[in-house]
Amino acid sequence: MRGLAIIFGLLVAAFTATTTMAEEVTLDYLGLELAGNLEVAAGKSLKNDGIVLLVHDTLGHHRMEPIATLQEGLRDLGVNSLAVTLGLGMDKRHTMFNCAIEQDHRHEDAVEEIASWVQWLKEKGAGAITVAGHGRGANQVALYAINRIDKSVKRAVLMAPLMQTPEKAEAEYHERFHKPLRQELAKAEELVANEEGNQLLDVPGFLNCPNAKVTAGAFADYYGANPKFQTTNLVQSIKVPVLIAVGELDPALQEINEAQSSFAGLRTVSIVSVPGAGHDFRDTGDELAHKIKEFLVQKVQG
Repeated sequence: MRGLAIIFGLLVAAFTATTTMAEEVTLDYLGLELAGNLEVAAGKSLKNDGIVLLVHDTLGHHRMEPIATLQEGLRDLGVNSLAVTLGLGMDKRHTMFNCAIEQDHRHEDAVEEIASWVQWLKEKGAGAITVAGHGRGANQVALYAINRIDKSVKRAVLMAPLMQTPEKAEAEYHERFHKPLRQELAKAEELVANEEGNQLLDVPGFLNCPNAKVTAGAFADYYGANPKFQTTNLVQSIKVPVLIAVGELDPALQEINEAQSSFAGLRTVSIVSVPGAGHDFRDTGDELAHKIKEFLVQKVQG
């Protein structure tokens, strides 16, 4: 009987070492329930092997592309990850933001949410943490890395990071909503200046939402001239190693390469392009996962 018990124990251990764990998790934050998806790779632990914390693009969620595909790719490479959904003022949000709902959130709200998820991971026993974001999420991760970074965070990954300038914002707004941004922005900024930022506006569009209802404060926050929205302006201030991953077909790649001179002397910053990929890394998630894995196994200086 003892021999059978030993064999059974060995079989259980072998099974555990070859199985992965996927779990929907939640975080209580300022009265809201925030959602995430935790993926633990086979034979890995949070304490010994660390984890990548993933933040989605504008108004997205933790199961959208490319986040879901990237999580699968990282898991298959033996990398743990936690993908989270930013609350944007909503409770139990699991899908794209409902554009029919009035909006009153700010770009930098994400910084404190990321900090709260980092604390959650630490409480779960996570060792080294890498913060990573896609698009706008990459910019928010960079802001976190500058303003609120925890000593457990060892690296940052910026995927197709936001490269917004006033000129680009104007052009993209007109292309998407067929109206000029400047008159809507001027109205919003005037209300903010008069301490009426809580006033709701009916605008042709806001972020991904056509015909949106949004407070003047939120509109001015996302569209006002802000050098921080050009993510390459933030890189020099990040104290941990940074990987910037961009699809070779993403128009932002040229802008990032042109801006590289401002941080070219930093050995802690590297840029990689993903062959065949656009902004959303469609059908190239595995290649992106490999680029990130290569970055994670590099020795951290200092």
